[in-house]
Amino acid sequence: MHGIKKPLIFKGRAIRSEFWWFAPIGILPTTIACWNIGWGKFEIYGGWRMLLLIFVSIPFLAAGSRRLQDMGEEGHQILYLFLPVIMLWIAFQALSWFSLITLLLGIAFIMGILALLVLVPAYLFALLTRLMSIGPIIGMLIVPSEPGTNRFGPNPNEVPS
Repeated sequence: MHGIKKPLIFKGRAIRSEFWWFAPIGILPTTIACWNIGWGKFEIYGGWRMLLLIFVSIPFLAAGSRRLQDMGEEGHQILYLFLPVIMLWIAFQALSWFSLITLLLGIAFIMGILALLVLVPAYLFALLTRLMSIGPIIGMLIVPSEPGTNRFGPNPNEVPS
């Protein structure tokens, strides 16, 4: 359970068991925070909820980053899993602000058209990017460690002589 001992450390390497024993514990707060964002409401404080989502995701991101570095990959690739969530949040926030303006002007019909033109493509694009990014990332998290020392440090599986 080294992931619990190193929740904010992005440097170094993490073996498969270190990541996969920690992943269920690390993803639980992220999932709960994502459910509580309140996608369909007009919220001025929606940005604070997105910051909460990012904050509770940091330990999972750190463990995933170290795991990718253990294979010789760049650790920032773990962020690709969160891009669709951020894109959808931006689309919903833009639509919420625009809906407020159209309601103040009394043009509700434009709001319905805009919802179809913005949210449907944003959702489809987010779904497509999620499907394209999750497979390779999960695949990289499953692959065994790169033997020997790589640019991110020594292999944690090997005993130094």
